[in-house]
Amino acid sequence: AAVARDFTVSYESSGTAWGAGEACRPLDEVCDNAGTIGHAGNLGVVGLLAAVAGQICLLLYLFLRKRRDMSKVLWGAAGAFAFAWVMLLASWAAFASAMGGETTCTIVDVTTRKAARVTGSFGDILNGGSYSYGFVIFSWILLTGVLGLVVQRVLFDMKNPYGVSEKEALPEPEDVTL
Repeated sequence: AAVARDFTVSYESSGTAWGAGEACRPLDEVCDNAGTIGHAGNLGVVGLLAAVAGQICLLLYLFLRKRRDMSKVLWGAAGAFAFAWVMLLASWAAFASAMGGETTCTIVDVTTRKAARVTGSFGDILNGGSYSYGFVIFSWILLTGVLGLVVQRVLFDMKNPYGVSEKEALPEPEDVTL
């Protein structure tokens, strides 16, 4: 076989591997583990949306905290970031699980230019992973720092409720006589 990897290759000719059309195909047309990969992607999208909601709450807190009590919005930001953290971790775990799982995919053998059915570890078939896998891991690491800073600010605001620190910072007006 021309494919030199640690998986089983078969060049069975049972008809057309796939019809003419787009070069990029949905994963369910190529591999039999599309559901697992889809779950990892869906968890990542939910994590992204939660992080956007957290960012919006954080910006609202920053712009409006001098005019009114925005502590609940800051709590919302912390909650959204915590939810995003969990979703990105779950996405990472789901994709890592799929990478180690057995699957069967139809690929093009680069030397023979024929379709080949390969069965083996999805990570071996992919040759290690993809950029999106690294992006999810890096985003999760960055979100860990952001979550820590937001929680630190929540704790600070709990010790210094709205308006207390501003009132203490201003000196009391004194009578001025001439």
